[in-house]
Amino acid sequence: MVEIMHMRHKFDVDTRLIEGLVLDHGSRHPDMKRRAENCYILTANVSLEYEKSEINAGFFYSNAEQREKMVTAERRQVDERVQKIIELKNKVCAGTDKNFVVINQKGIDPPSLDLLARAGIIALRRAKRRNMERLVLACGGEAINSVEGMTEDCLGWAGLVYEHVLGEEKYTFVENVKNPHSCTILIKGPNDHTIAQIKDAVRDGLRSVKNTVED
Repeated sequence: MVEIMHMRHKFDVDTRLIEGLVLDHGSRHPDMKRRAENCYILTANVSLEYEKSEINAGFFYSNAEQREKMVTAERRQVDERVQKIIELKNKVCAGTDKNFVVINQKGIDPPSLDLLARAGIIALRRAKRRNMERLVLACGGEAINSVEGMTEDCLGWAGLVYEHVLGEEKYTFVENVKNPHSCTILIKGPNDHTIAQIKDAVRDGLRSVKNTVED
């Protein structure tokens, strides 16, 4: 699976093939690393945020204390999910130079981000679904929908993960994967016209390769 991305940046000769992915967002915590090598990749679709009910279910609290207890219990459930991720990180990274990256399709609220940052984990939230599928193809492992029963077999791998800031936009590069079944062609150019020309040429080239392989 090949994705074509573009950045209005530098020159056309800076266009390159990335054996991995480029995600169009970065981490949301100031204390998280912006660059890490030898990374385990956890691809997840797990809510790591306290969510207020959007539906009026007709539930009434008898007093403020009861409501506070309910909120505390729900917060504890989220913290327990985060703690299970931290425990897996400690298990696979202890005594090594390995790092741990969580890329989550669902949300991660500030308290959860803070817990992960303190544990030395890089976390990205609200990743696009198509990127979740490509992450597994590129990095290996499997996408999880629950933190219960997680093992090292669930994890993918990338030799390098780093954040690149371009103006107000943030990008996260996941590179140096072991067996890439998905990659990214990153097109760069000084203006939209140059980028469009390169895109057309790349698409024509990919179609030619596809037709040659199929024939």
